[in-house]
Amino acid sequence: MNEKEWTIMIYMAGDNNLAVDMAYAMEQIKEVAKQGDDSPNLFVYYDGNSPAIPTLYCDFSEPGKPRYVRSYKVPNKLYWAPEKLNENAADKVSILNFIHWCVNQVEVENNDGEISYGRRAQKYALIFSGHSLGFQDIGLFKDESTGKSMKMTDFYVTLERATWDRETLENFADEENIEGEARDITTTVLLGQPLDILGFDSCVMGMLEVGYQFATSAKTLIASEGSVPSAGWTYAKILGCLASEKNRNGEDTDRSVAERFVKEFIRSQDSYTVGGASVDMAAWDMSQFDDLAKAFNKLAEVLIECFDDEESRIYRQMERVILQVHWKCQSYMYDQNVDLGDFCELLDQECGRVITELGDGDDLQELKKVQKACRKVLEALKEAVILSGFSGGSYQYSNGVSVFFPWSRQTYELSKKNYEGLWFSKDAKRRKLSWKGFLRKYLYEVSLRKCELTHDDVPVGM
Repeated sequence: MNEKEWTIMIYMAGDNNLAVDMAYAMEQIKEVAKQGDDSPNLFVYYDGNSPAIPTLYCDFSEPGKPRYVRSYKVPNKLYWAPEKLNENAADKVSILNFIHWCVNQVEVENNDGEISYGRRAQKYALIFSGHSLGFQDIGLFKDESTGKSMKMTDFYVTLERATWDRETLENFADEENIEGEARDITTTVLLGQPLDILGFDSCVMGMLEVGYQFATSAKTLIASEGSVPSAGWTYAKILGCLASEKNRNGEDTDRSVAERFVKEFIRSQDSYTVGGASVDMAAWDMSQFDDLAKAFNKLAEVLIECFDDEESRIYRQMERVILQVHWKCQSYMYDQNVDLGDFCELLDQECGRVITELGDGDDLQELKKVQKACRKVLEALKEAVILSGFSGGSYQYSNGVSVFFPWSRQTYELSKKNYEGLWFSKDAKRRKLSWKGFLRKYLYEVSLRKCELTHDDVPVGM
């Protein structure tokens, strides 16, 4: 059997209220295989919430020959897992064992009748479907049978492990002094290369901070800044582009496939706007994310400088400008995230209005620096976002990437552990990048009224 160009793995963490919608989606995915030899290798991990239906490994790679294997009956899993009918889909072991089965274990009958194992390909896509809330650990691939959710730090480790090549795995085993059987497990190659497409059929994953977290694990990433309908992606349409894109354009690049993913999803959702549904989706070039993060954190540094002197008019003006921009900006995740492009466009405009109103003064150079930094971010954003689209009115100011910008210190405190555990925040500390620094400055000082000392002539209790 000839090696196919794509192997697509879809991980459905449906042990929750999404189980039925995912079952319908799985039927759509089977339809893609009917395209014959042009269809990609297609795998689905399905973990539902019915106690009567075990967690399934599904292989839809051969037209008319769907294969369903009960996970607990798969022999020789890479990592030990308890033999339960219903797995914990929020466990990194479940993800890694499924990938191992897809590329190293599944039985494949070749044209000559010989049996080989694993469906490897030139390119790999891994799509995660389930609950999520951006970088917040709570709810990420929520598994109700176990009451567990996946931590973002574990998710990062999982994708790194899945994509490392043999040399990297061997070096890691040497560094950790891993020997014997444990070394054999540790050095088993899964994908052995970065994902060509990493997709999130889940809510609020289109964040700069999330993209930065997985920049080394994937070449392109597809995600939504806002909420994704319970029915999820329209798989029959968007996966079909993997087979049709090459025939249409004579080439099949990661960018062209990711771009068509976005187009097909947005088109499919236009029919539902009459019911008030709003969606967004964007495809990113992950090689550009470091430059985007640097440009954005440069903007943060300039904003912090505007708040150096409480007595200056720039401080007072920027206090009003940030509040106005934050209030008007396209938002997500219960108004705790804002669209990066919309934020920079509005901030540039408001600074321009203030400069016009104030007329002159050397201190206006600070506002001009803010404008310049905003435009640099927008330039970097244009390079990083392959295509962004929306359907419906709620997300019409979406530009493809959001950032965390809560309204209060208390909200930041609730998210602090998760947020400051991200690579975006850790690298900011090492490299003196400063969006986290701006959030602390603004939320803890600028936007809070100061505690006034009591006067001696005021009676106690007044």
